[in-house]
Amino acid sequence: MSIYLTSDLGTSEKINGERIPCKINNINSIIEQLKEDIKKYENFVFIASNPSNYEKTDISSKVVFNSFVLSGLAFKHFFVIDDRTSNIGEIIKDADLIFLSGGHVPTQNEFFNKIDLRSKLKKSKAVIIGQSAGSMNLAKKVYNYPEMLSEINDPKFLNGLAMTNISIVPHFDKEKGNVQVEPDIDLMNNYLIKDSYKIPLYCVENGSHIRINQSKIEFYGNIYLIKDGQTIKISSNEKGVNL
Repeated sequence: MSIYLTSDLGTSEKINGERIPCKINNINSIIEQLKEDIKKYENFVFIASNPSNYEKTDISSKVVFNSFVLSGLAFKHFFVIDDRTSNIGEIIKDADLIFLSGGHVPTQNEFFNKIDLRSKLKKSKAVIIGQSAGSMNLAKKVYNYPEMLSEINDPKFLNGLAMTNISIVPHFDKEKGNVQVEPDIDLMNNYLIKDSYKIPLYCVENGSHIRINQSKIEFYGNIYLIKDGQTIKISSNEKGVNL
């Protein structure tokens, strides 16, 4: 099984206020890597972040599906898993690629627990791609940093899918700490640095990714490791690092 932890694949662009699918951002050769790892192009499964927001899920899933087609990764069948889906176990069992979408981490985490996704993925042989929240929830210990002031007292750590021990921070910006949090949250100094004494954090820029294949871990793009209060750049764009 191959697992990809991504920040943002760049599957869409905004034109006149509308999200239009585009080719995946391939600055770090993720398309070629996926072509190496995908064995069959039958069933593509998109798992929602918010299982009850059907309108957003329908739009996002179609954008992702079409982006993969534009990137030369065309599948015969596409499936969406959310609150409307009844035969989840069967869909995952037959999947060739499973895409865990981005969104609100705790909401997605709750949904994954509700459908017992952890045990279902353990039985799957599909290539798994996490994007943003989807990547975060693939970890055994999910680092649930606050994005809004209303979340600063929420639990910092959640039980994830345990498909990897790597806990990531997506959409990372070295200067700002993270591009998606509210301005009054000093994410870098009050959270990432302090919490790195408890858990190593892999901070991933958009367009960068971590590829896991069995015991082999590869880092592609601008990725930083924050551990014990220290920040180290472990890989750069177009220059991968293997561990």
